[in-house]
This record gives sequence, C-alpha cells and structure tokens, in this order.
Amino acid sequence: MLASALGGAVGSVGAAPLTTDGPTAAGYAGRWLAAQVAPAGFVPDANGDPSPGATLATSLALATAGVDPATFDRTVAWLAGHVDDVTMPYGDVDPGQVGYLIMVGAAAGADPHSFGGVDLVTRLDSTLGAFEPGLYGVADPTYDGAFRQGVAILGLEAATAVVPAAASDWLISQQCGTGDPTIRGAWMAYRAPAQVCVAGDPATYTGVDTNSTAMASEALSTLGLSPTYDPFGYFDAVQNSTGGWGYLAGTDDDPNSDALVIQALVAAGLSPVATPWVEASGTPLSSLLGFQLGCDADPADQGAFTFPGTGGTPNALATPQSVWGAMARSFPLTDVTFVAAPTPCLVPGTGSTSTDVTVFAQSVAVTASPTEPISAAPAFTG
Repeated sequence: MLASALGGAVGSVGAAPLTTDGPTAAGYAGRWLAAQVAPAGFVPDANGDPSPGATLATSLALATAGVDPATFDRTVAWLAGHVDDVTMPYGDVDPGQVGYLIMVGAAAGADPHSFGGVDLVTRLDSTLGAFEPGLYGVADPTYDGAFRQGVAILGLEAATAVVPAAASDWLISQQCGTGDPTIRGAWMAYRAPAQVCVAGDPATYTGVDTNSTAMASEALSTLGLSPTYDPFGYFDAVQNSTGGWGYLAGTDDDPNSDALVIQALVAAGLSPVATPWVEASGTPLSSLLGFQLGCDADPADQGAFTFPGTGGTPNALATPQSVWGAMARSFPLTDVTFVAAPTPCLVPGTGSTSTDVTVFAQSVAVTASPTEPISAAPAFTG
C-alpha cells in the first residue's frame, strides 16, 4: 500500500456522499446520464452534434446500472443506425469501440452478428494482427494496446464468440514480471517485445498503470485464464492509504481508476470492501463514491461523478466508468434487469428534492489532483 505522493485523500466533492451503497450510487449516476440523452437517442457534443463515443459510454453505463430502460432503448436504436461512426471514428476499425458496442448489443438482446446490419464479431476479427500478431487493431498501440485488447476480448465473450489463443497469449505476454512489487504483475499500456517494464512515472504518464492492468486482468479472468504473475499483488502494493488508486502509483485517487480496479477485483471473485483492500482511510468503494456530486451541487448535476482538478463539475467520462465500479459488476454483462432510476436528494416524506438535505452523515476528506491523467483507454470518441 502506498500513501499518495500528491495527498491521496478520498474523493473530491467536499461533502458527505449521496449514499454508501454502490448500486444506489450507480442508479443516481444513471439518472444524470439519461438526462444528457437527446430525444433522438444520442448524447450531444459541445456543439450540439451527436457524439458517438459519449452515446456508447452512456448506453453501456445504463445497461450496467440497469436503469431507465426507455432511454437505454433509444441509445441502442441510435447506435444501431450509426455503427460505422461508432466503430470507425477515425477511418480504421477501433477494436475497443467494437468491443464496447458488442457488450451494449448483448445487454439489449441484439444479435452481435447483425447489429445495425453489421456483423460486429467479423468486424473485430478483421483487425486481429493488423499492427502485430495477436493484437487487435491497426492503430499504434502505444497508449492503449493492453486496454483495447482487454475490451475486445470482453466483447467477444459477450458475443459468446471464440477468443483466439493468439489474442489471449498476446495479452499475457505483455505482463511485467520483476522483483519490484510496484511493477510485478502489472501491464504497461503497451511494450515492444524487448522493452523493459518500468514503474509508472507521474511526470510523463508512462510505465505500468492501474487502468491497463485492470482491463487486462479482467479480460483474462473472464476467459478463466491466469496470467504469469499475480496482478493483485501489484494492486495491493500501489493502493493508496485512502483505499483507492490513481492512474499511476503515487498519484491521487481518481474515479476512473477506482472503478476499473474494482471491476478487475470482482471479475476474479474478490470483494473490494474486504481484506486486503480495506485501508486506514477507506475502501475502493468509499474512494469512488467520494467523487459523486451530492446534495450541495446544482440539482442538475447531482448524481454525476467529477474528476480531480475539474472544479467539481460533472465529468462525461468519469460518470459512466464510475457506474461500472459502483455496481461492482464485471464485463460482459449478463442477465440485465432494468428498473427506474432513483432520484437523489429527496426530502423524506415529500417526494421533492432539496440541495439542503444531507442524505447520509458519513463525511469524506478530499483533495483534488492537479491534473487529469492521459487516458490509456480506447476513447469513447465523439
């Protein structure tokens, strides 16, 4: 366990969390996300134009939380009508986007071999080995290789399709194995075969990172495969005293990293609120929920998640990914049941909302990180 070099305190909101219950928090976030969806079924960008990436992220989060089925259906319909925009945002097929879209389609009960008239499994398979043997995608994997490989594998699992041994072998071969517990068992975003693994460097955001490690280990757990080295020893070694994780060892907790690691733990059958993940100042879940905007926020923002250094504003990437961890559900999704999204900050007995109501009394110490780390994830592009 590490004490964060940048302060390492839980959350960044500065008030009591909306709830200490993960699924309830996910439902609140789902309500906020659903409110961002236009009547046509897409999430608009800053110019009001459809954002394929944000729409895909929102759709997957609604399915993960299992809330607002009507809005989820509208997003699925829009995605089905814009498959090329979603899966080929820059011209080439993005394997991470395809993997996410397959998972959305599976949650909707759609055929991944004919989603919007496209065989998504074939589209994904067509990218295998395009950059190097065993790796999905033609694009340079420097910043997202292990992550996009994990998402692609999870997409194939959602489609109940065969995952080629070359793909899982590639992912296993990328794992780092040294005597340093802050490196051993982790993944870098990508490393060439002869490249030596190095610890995460907060100055350059290079080296092993929690996000790549989480998605890679989750994919292998889903396949029932064990990597060469124990990735959970790495997570234990770099966990902050707050209970959460930053993108790199020694950086403050952030909601995306918390959520991704929680998913990896759950995929391996581990509890994120049990030993050895309970630290002096909290757990992975309490760290994550500390980033949710509460009853002191603008009513339109309540339930969204913020990211350190953004002034407590809703974050369109942190919110959907936070749902993954709050629900403590690993991918792919199975047996999705939808209910109405809960409303945060209700005044007991009135059915109305108020920013003056404190729903739970648990207080959270907070410190914002000065910068948002470079995302190694396949971009929810838009």
